[in-house]
Amino acid sequence: MLPHRRGLLLLLRGGGGGLLRRLSVAVEEAVSPSPLPPPRRQPQEDSVDDEETASPSPGKPQEGSVAAEERASPSPPPPRRKKDSLFRRVAAAADPRLPLSPVLEQWCLAEERPIAKPEIQSIIKYLCRRRRFSQALQLSMWMTERLHLHLSPGDVAYRLELITKVHGLDRAVEYFDSMPDQLKQQQCYGSLLKCYAEAKCVEKAEELFQKMRGMGMASSYAYNVMMRLYLQDGQVERVHSMHRTMEESGIVADVFTTDTLVAAYVVAEDIEAIEKVLEKADSCNDLMTWHSYATIGKVLMQSGMEERALQAFQESEKKIAKKSNRVAYGFLLTMYADLGMNSEVDRIWDVYKSKVPASACNSMYMCRISVLLKMNDIVGAEKAYEEWESKHVGQASKAADLTKKALASASNEWTPDLTNVLMSLNYFAEQKNVEAAEEMASLLQRLITPTRDIYHGLLKTYVNAGKPVSDLLDRMKKDGMEADEETEKILAGEVH
Repeated sequence: MLPHRRGLLLLLRGGGGGLLRRLSVAVEEAVSPSPLPPPRRQPQEDSVDDEETASPSPGKPQEGSVAAEERASPSPPPPRRKKDSLFRRVAAAADPRLPLSPVLEQWCLAEERPIAKPEIQSIIKYLCRRRRFSQALQLSMWMTERLHLHLSPGDVAYRLELITKVHGLDRAVEYFDSMPDQLKQQQCYGSLLKCYAEAKCVEKAEELFQKMRGMGMASSYAYNVMMRLYLQDGQVERVHSMHRTMEESGIVADVFTTDTLVAAYVVAEDIEAIEKVLEKADSCNDLMTWHSYATIGKVLMQSGMEERALQAFQESEKKIAKKSNRVAYGFLLTMYADLGMNSEVDRIWDVYKSKVPASACNSMYMCRISVLLKMNDIVGAEKAYEEWESKHVGQASKAADLTKKALASASNEWTPDLTNVLMSLNYFAEQKNVEAAEEMASLLQRLITPTRDIYHGLLKTYVNAGKPVSDLLDRMKKDGMEADEETEKILAGEVH
């Protein structure tokens, strides 16, 4: 092992354990189940999944909603990644402050190229996944205002959430009020209720909820939103009273109802109630997610009930979705380490690696190394670090090389995918390779004007390499970009 590797691991392990403790806490916070996962919503016609609020486990979709976890709802087919497509052009406009209208007008009006509504919805989903909410809203509005495509209640409902994120809750309420009654269907009311709840407007949420009940629109989704709101507001008793009202109204509970109840019992430290949830799950566990079992297991372990905790963790693993779930497996790694079950730690790690490609394991390696250090297995931690380094560096180097070749051979009409460019610049920053970063920036400049993200990638490389940055900042300014908060953080060494 190279000296710097051993030094890093010993630093994590030694020094009174302070750094290791901080790393362990950070990892546990990243992988532990949150007290309250957001309720999933029923897929709507012509709607786009809200991946930001995706739940950790599959279950029955709820009525009266807009966004749903991608794996739980049918979504429009992903846009085909052709050499030139609207998707690529939108993706290349990586600065979220840039307007999309020139790109859209060029594609549909100047070039008269077709675009279907499902493809637009897929691009909106892509933009939301990258937190480019303003551009997602622009595209949604352009879809109906310029292309005159049909506006569905699902479109209205999803726009309410985008408007709230971009312009604030008041503007979203104005938009809702401006809609004709035939578009104000159940999913629209559910979306507005969610907006009120996320803004913690308890009174307005209660008023809207009662209105929904009066119109027969109070589905399990609406009840779950209110239960979440009360729990987050510290009104635990009202969580239970809302659940009782739900039962009395004949509304069938779902996995998110159970998750919220479990979270409320955890807050109240009501072990007896938690045990009852487990007993009920023995006969019917369709209402339990991996998250519910994991939360219960952790509480039981902290209460000294290790055997019962182990049973809950085993049930949690059975509920993990077939596709990879980093949070779930990361949580189990940490919990089995706390129980001192080294063989289970190794088994969970092997299971996770068998389900995902090597390139997808990067974030889990930190968790793995931290867990091994907590178990005082310095040899195992060194081995895991070496394994990660060999995979990470090799893959990143190859990707950067391919991106550079693509840029070098591109024609002036080709618009590059900035995602690959930014990943390459991050790799060069890690390697402190200013020359390679500048070479890629030079190749890119033949095709497009460098964005702020490109300059920030270069800036990180300069800072990491200890090179002067004044000339680079001047270039950035000449391209119309003043230093912002992110720039200052990079200069201060707070962003690597």
